Amino acid sequence: MKIQSRMSAVILTGCLMFAPAWAGDIPRADPEAVGLSSERLDRFSAAIEEGIDAGDLPGAVAAVARNGKIAFFESYGLRDKEAGLPMTDDAIFRIASMTKAITGVAVMMLYEEGYFSLNDPVAKFIPAFKSSRVLANTDSGGGKSADKKNKKGKSDKKGKPDVNDTSDWSRDDIDKWLKDNWDILSEAEQNKWLAWYADKSKAKGKGKGSSGESQVAVETVPLDRPITIRDLLRHTAGISYDMGEIWEPGDDLGQMIDKLAAQPLLSQPGTKFEYGLSIDVLARLVEVVSGQPFDEFIEERIFIPLDMNDTGFQVPEEAATRLVKMPETKADDKNPKKSYSEDSYLSPPVVLMGGTGLVSTTMDYLRFCLMLLNDGELEGHQILGRKSVELMRANHMNNVADSGAGSKTGSEFQFGLTFGVKGRPGVEGALGSEGAYYWGGAYGTTFWIDPTENLVGVFMVNGLNYEKGYKRPYSQMLEHFTYQAIVD
Repeated sequence: MKIQSRMSAVILTGCLMFAPAWAGDIPRADPEAVGLSSERLDRFSAAIEEGIDAGDLPGAVAAVARNGKIAFFESYGLRDKEAGLPMTDDAIFRIASMTKAITGVAVMMLYEEGYFSLNDPVAKFIPAFKSSRVLANTDSGGGKSADKKNKKGKSDKKGKPDVNDTSDWSRDDIDKWLKDNWDILSEAEQNKWLAWYADKSKAKGKGKGSSGESQVAVETVPLDRPITIRDLLRHTAGISYDMGEIWEPGDDLGQMIDKLAAQPLLSQPGTKFEYGLSIDVLARLVEVVSGQPFDEFIEERIFIPLDMNDTGFQVPEEAATRLVKMPETKADDKNPKKSYSEDSYLSPPVVLMGGTGLVSTTMDYLRFCLMLLNDGELEGHQILGRKSVELMRANHMNNVADSGAGSKTGSEFQFGLTFGVKGRPGVEGALGSEGAYYWGGAYGTTFWIDPTENLVGVFMVNGLNYEKGYKRPYSQMLEHFTYQAIVD
């Protein structure tokens, strides 16, 4: 059954008859037929099952395809632990930031059609960005306070910040410490910090407070150059997830992005990797240029041609039992978080986003990855041209002064157009191929695409137990155990 896209009109609801989830199956093959060892792949299964038994995760689905054929597709554990329902191959997952790659493809389709250049200012299409300014007291923002900070040099703050009590740490010191030490944190710690940044973004608020009184003004300076579409695709627009209160009940995507444009940037465009809301701006760009709501565009131009029948922003009632249940999170004074189950995706979203919000199945996302691996084509549907895919997976950090921000490896961070890009294995210190590209979602889902080995992998999981300090990075295990299984 097809996941309903969130179109503005209601006419599609209840009147579309959707194809089965397995329509247009990718050919299957034994692992040995594509140069993989079944025995070695079993190591992944053993590790996941051990993690499930330990309570680290409720369940997962993993898939690997090589040379155009699925060599590994396995389900583990439970999709609903409380009800005791087993995980199934067609389970529907919240993919969070794996939404970003789909938005990137949508942007590149319009770029191919000649609607804009990647170096065009986004203000050409979203005028609210014409008045953008940048904070003066940042490393790359300019101004007196920035000069003072640059002279000071690296932070001399000692110790390790506590995500539950950051009162003794400045925001700059936290950012610096995490940038330098991200790779030594457990996956549980990493996700707690990601949640901390998200909470700060919601709570911060700039401009006027709830009482209507103006808050303390911040010093800003003009932009050295405009934000370009390419800046948004590679997260160098100076836009993070900590941009203040930019959404109010009833706002649509366009209103939200206009409010975002009114906030000062954190760095000068093109100078620093700032992971954040840039891709949501691109979703609005798609709407402005195409004249369609964002969900309608990706439904018609990407999901339908690729038979991604279970991908969208909302799960229809008839497919509700396939939506995995997320583990409950305990709320207390330090972590007043809602349960995952409160965000069920069974009702319309409050606002469409380009950087998060989609649900999908392992097979659907595998098909999306195979399209990219196959130079933009799958089963006769040419979504992108080969050169566009090559441009997306190229490293675009070469002229970015501070490209290390956001690096999870502590080595050479490379990033393309919505994808992370693997560097040399000898620098990365992990199995893999130079030029492979990847990303993941906040709930532990991940994917990677390796043109050198003609290989793709997709890992879906219904949440990880972030209260446990588990030793294994589960979102990286499929990649590791796949590469060690290559025997040709």
